Amino acid sequence: MQSDRAMPAFAACQLLMDPPAGGAWNMAVDEVLLTTAAQTGLPTLRFYQWQRPTLSLGYFQKAADRNTHASSLDADVVRRLSGGGAILHDQELTYSLILPASHWLSRESQTLYDAVHQTIVRALNHFLTAANSPWRTELWQQPRAVDAADQPLLCFQRRSVGDVVMRNSEADPSALAVKIVGSAQRRRHGAVLQHGSLLLGRSKAAPELDGIEEITDTKISPADLLTILPERLAKNLSIDLAESSLPADIALQAADLQQKKYQAASWTERR
Repeated sequence: MQSDRAMPAFAACQLLMDPPAGGAWNMAVDEVLLTTAAQTGLPTLRFYQWQRPTLSLGYFQKAADRNTHASSLDADVVRRLSGGGAILHDQELTYSLILPASHWLSRESQTLYDAVHQTIVRALNHFLTAANSPWRTELWQQPRAVDAADQPLLCFQRRSVGDVVMRNSEADPSALAVKIVGSAQRRRHGAVLQHGSLLLGRSKAAPELDGIEEITDTKISPADLLTILPERLAKNLSIDLAESSLPADIALQAADLQQKKYQAASWTERR
């Protein structure tokens, strides 16, 4: 966080509010935005959703492992550029933040996680407080086990320092907190892509995972979050947002990458 350092100058940042799209397209756009930031220094804050329930595998996960999750076998599948556990994208809001090497947070992985996630914590608590819910979100602080082989397939069944979790203030404080936001990063020539999911509701393709609506009996829609989250992130990350549509050259590059990489079995089944 920015304790002893001077507040950095604000950097112009494009804000993209994209319509729901397929998994291959969503991942292709994130990668092209990362490459663009590495080449031009342009930061981007992007929010998007998914046309169909889609299982995104982390970069290092084995494709065959998705067969162990029976409820998502009919869902689309795509491999992410970033690591971590598989995510079933459905009843959620997904964000991606792309920062160039010149941004003060680009080389500080955990600080970037914490800055973004703490902003999400406050935004979610804003809605939970308004609904008089006893539930609150916070950052998970306990280190995870080192043995990745014992980790569950799904990201939301794992815990890492800095994840966003929920607790009921009226329940036993020793009860296990429920993970509700998880993010992952990928770097390229000093630029960083961090993207993550806010689990707003339960998906039929992952019925073991409750979202905010099931846990708290409070419905928070993507539209609700988008009324406050972009500006709060802009303030905490020292970026100056300018809403725009996806630039035509980036859309062309993403269409090419979608076809040649993210829709190809050679990428999805590479491990």
